[in-house]
Amino acid sequence: MEFKEVQPEEIIQHEHPLILEDLQSMFQNYEEDDDDFDDLDLIAMQNFKSKCDICGLGIDWYHRYYYKCSQSSCSYSLHKFCGEMSTTFQFPAHPIHTLHLNKRSNSWSCHSCHTKHRDGICYHCSICNYEIDLRCVTFAGHIMIHHPGHPHPLISLTVNPALSMCYSCGKEHKGVFYHCTTCFNFSIHVNCVTLPFKLTLNHHVHMLTLSYSFSVIPYYSKCRICGMSISKHIWLYKCSKCRYYVHIDCATLRGEPFMSIFSHGITMTDSNFEAADYPNLLHYPLPDESYNMLHHVLRGDYQHFDKIMILKKVNKHKQGLHIHSSHKHPLLLINSPKTSLHNPYKRIKLTCDGCLRPITTMPFYMCSRADSGCGFYLHEWCTRLPSELKNHPGHPQHKLVLFHFPPSDLAYTGFTCNICGLCCNGFGYVCSNCNYLVDVNCGYIPARITHEAHPNHLLSRVDASSIQSGSTTMACNACAVIISGSELCFRCSFCDFYLDNRCALHLPKTIKNKYDKHPLKLSYSPIENHKSEYFCEVCEEELIPEKWFYHCQECGQSIHSACAPLILQSEQDVNSLNDQEGVYKFLNMKFGALRSFRGHHHPLSFLPGTKSDGCCYICLGELQSLLIFKCFTCKVAFHVKCYRKGKKSWQVVERLRLDFRPKHPKHRKEPKHQRPLTFYPNEVMRPITGHWKAIDDVIKQL
Repeated sequence: MEFKEVQPEEIIQHEHPLILEDLQSMFQNYEEDDDDFDDLDLIAMQNFKSKCDICGLGIDWYHRYYYKCSQSSCSYSLHKFCGEMSTTFQFPAHPIHTLHLNKRSNSWSCHSCHTKHRDGICYHCSICNYEIDLRCVTFAGHIMIHHPGHPHPLISLTVNPALSMCYSCGKEHKGVFYHCTTCFNFSIHVNCVTLPFKLTLNHHVHMLTLSYSFSVIPYYSKCRICGMSISKHIWLYKCSKCRYYVHIDCATLRGEPFMSIFSHGITMTDSNFEAADYPNLLHYPLPDESYNMLHHVLRGDYQHFDKIMILKKVNKHKQGLHIHSSHKHPLLLINSPKTSLHNPYKRIKLTCDGCLRPITTMPFYMCSRADSGCGFYLHEWCTRLPSELKNHPGHPQHKLVLFHFPPSDLAYTGFTCNICGLCCNGFGYVCSNCNYLVDVNCGYIPARITHEAHPNHLLSRVDASSIQSGSTTMACNACAVIISGSELCFRCSFCDFYLDNRCALHLPKTIKNKYDKHPLKLSYSPIENHKSEYFCEVCEEELIPEKWFYHCQECGQSIHSACAPLILQSEQDVNSLNDQEGVYKFLNMKFGALRSFRGHHHPLSFLPGTKSDGCCYICLGELQSLLIFKCFTCKVAFHVKCYRKGKKSWQVVERLRLDFRPKHPKHRKEPKHQRPLTFYPNEVMRPITGHWKAIDDVIKQL
């Protein structure tokens, strides 16, 4: 007898019980931050391979479910669909009759795949003498896969390569695709189906996890390889310990753009310039606040200045006593530590009145009447600034002349630099024809630099308007602020990398702040092994680590780059939410000067406004993060711009004279309590729906 009907139990002849195993159970409940999940176990589970003892085909984790022997010493395994086979089968190629499970004892051929068999199990139609082997029966189970990135089974129906959009990476591919029969538009390329769940990159210490969906992605997050934005609608590799995100194409090196790896501080061995061709090249960031660009320039390292200002001695008998046109009192040269230098740890802020940078080294000049309250200080090199600048890159048509005092109407409030856009009340250069103003630091803006954030590539000074066209915009890679067309910025001509001049030149590599006993280092990306959220220790607001900030590795503390110079308690509330990016907006301002006003008995201090200062006494506007005059005796403050706008108006002066007088509260008569009245309408109006038939009749009449 050729055919013998069999039961599935006769085929699955195994002496031990079988258990159903879920290969993706660990992936369904996986949490990246949970230490209970071993990365090696997850990798081993995805790489699982076995052989089905019925159909002879392989078992992998895309089948998800399979039967295995309950005995650990036994390797007997079955596909789930092979272990659950039925005695009957309805084959799509033979729909007129039902096939029955039989066992043949002689040779036969499968009518579906034409494979010849000597004997074995098959599904047979006795009416048509039609039989198929178990491999063709299980074909439907093999073309279906389960993937943890999608809740429904996926089926591949394409024989020839097709061109389609891949849902997982958001790009167009040509090849084999898997489709979801439940979802209308879910289609995924086979290369994305087979992506490893875990992988490592040479330039990152932690393993990255393939992530399929995201509830929240930081707005400023970018791929750490190509520097492009991250979308929450596509799959990516991430490391939550470091807020490290990478496109799947970039992580698997299938589409990694050239020169992209170092765009966020990762070293490349190849350089696009010869160091010997640029002997005077400045390397940024400068080591710390004690390093000053003017110091390097005036020390003689850069030979492109003509006239140098020389100090004249006032009295030969008083050694070290000099007079300088920038100050009305004689200056004393300090070579020994008689005066405390700039020290954030001790809340000492010693600032040069010329370049407005901290004085951390000797020698320097101080006013001989410092004991009387005159707080004038100068770096030694700031006394040797050239009196004229020619061919300045921002204003080459006219020469710029050095001035020590801003124009009379800006004596206290300062001027706005046309290069960096920061207000300044220190030394500067001016064009008498055009009133073009630059501070002394921007007077020597270099033509080329290198920066640690973009190593081995030369950054050239360019006019932003010359490379912007139409609707295209450029954003600073440090603070993500759009670079305006009138700015001078630094650009890598080899890459899409830009830095505005403030972030490029004014952020030192390390800073000291009273909130941390260790120096804080400038960081260009999220810190490795930093699991908690980032917030600034100074302003106590949220910090976005995809933008440059300062961080202490020992204490785990972070500070906005704009909050780093705020070392005094009175400055803590200076910045508003819009002023936490890039550099401190009052970096070139020296505060604390006193000024007398007609009609007021106390001197007023020139300060940056804080939250605690409240509102302007003149316009009632907010004072935070703006320049103000404040009387600490009367506890009143007002905008500098409000004074400047109305300083010639006798009404403003009269208002200040009257309002600054002590006020006695007058007795106010409390209003009598009135009984509240409630109005109840007699009839409640309800909306009435129109009658469709009536409307149709009207249309017919028309």
